[in-house]
Amino acid sequence: MYILTLVGAGILTLLGVAHGILTLRSSPSGGPLTPEDEGVRAAMSVVGGLGLEPSIRTTLWKAWVGFNLSHSLGVVAIGALIGIPVLQRGGLPLDDPFWMTVALAAPWLYLVISIRYWFKQPTHAIGLASALITASVLIDLAL
Repeated sequence: MYILTLVGAGILTLLGVAHGILTLRSSPSGGPLTPEDEGVRAAMSVVGGLGLEPSIRTTLWKAWVGFNLSHSLGVVAIGALIGIPVLQRGGLPLDDPFWMTVALAAPWLYLVISIRYWFKQPTHAIGLASALITASVLIDLAL
């Protein structure tokens, strides 16, 4: 049943890639991940005001893009850490404690974060990925 894990890992990877693309397609003038409020966009473009060391000269917009891109990369990495060993072995690496920890904890942690802070579309997809990966592991452990 390792195909369920591959589908779950694929969902996570796809979410990370999509988030990165949407971030890169956004700018203070507009885009899919740009705040709708003009005042917010203008405030995000002001240099300073981040509460950081005064010598750090950046904008909230640049920090926001960097955060979003690093977040995207993290989700892609989690998907890869779960999926690649499965592809390499042609099955679940149930004897690998690191893999088991990542596969069973990371998707559920992302789900908790998504429920608390994000919106319903990624929450549904992350929930599905978490359930598929966990079901796959439980089925393989039972066999």
